[in-house]
Amino acid sequence: MATPQQGVHDERGSRQSRWTEPDPEAVAAQIEAFRALSNREFGRELAAFIAADDTARSQVTAYAIRSPELVGKARRLLPELMREPEKYLAEVPQESNNAHRRRLAQFQQRADHEAQLLSRVQAGKIARRGHLMPEPNPRSRARRRLADLHPVQFLELVREEQAADQEQARQRNAERDAARRASAGQ
Repeated sequence: MATPQQGVHDERGSRQSRWTEPDPEAVAAQIEAFRALSNREFGRELAAFIAADDTARSQVTAYAIRSPELVGKARRLLPELMREPEKYLAEVPQESNNAHRRRLAQFQQRADHEAQLLSRVQAGKIARRGHLMPEPNPRSRARRRLADLHPVQFLELVREEQAADQEQARQRNAERDAARRASAGQ
């Protein structure tokens, strides 16, 4: 089902959109093809899609990757693609160091943009179920990273905080009991 093209005058002289929607059957076939791939293979396809220029990108591939069926898989792979792009990108023969660095920087910028798009697609998928995605919380992410980097110290701190909470609860209970005794004794 194609929509009209923008900037093209119809017989009445009005302007129409150039944007066209890809064939839904082709998108469904591409989704199934991507589902059949291993994570590594899908990661390579995703990296190739992200690295391609906008004019070279297939609309069918874009719709498939950004579909609700594949958004979770793509979002799980994107952090690794951004951390280790060379693992997934094809090598360019006789590429200078500067050109290589520029290509990787451009890839990471495009991957970040794709991550934002996929995040919105997933938010829409969750919203259809009547829920909202939580807002990104950098403190929470930092806390999780610290816990992963230093698990022993993190557990010690958690235990210290739990002990402090228990002590505060004991003090509140003691104050409340003392206030009750004082009011009952009057």
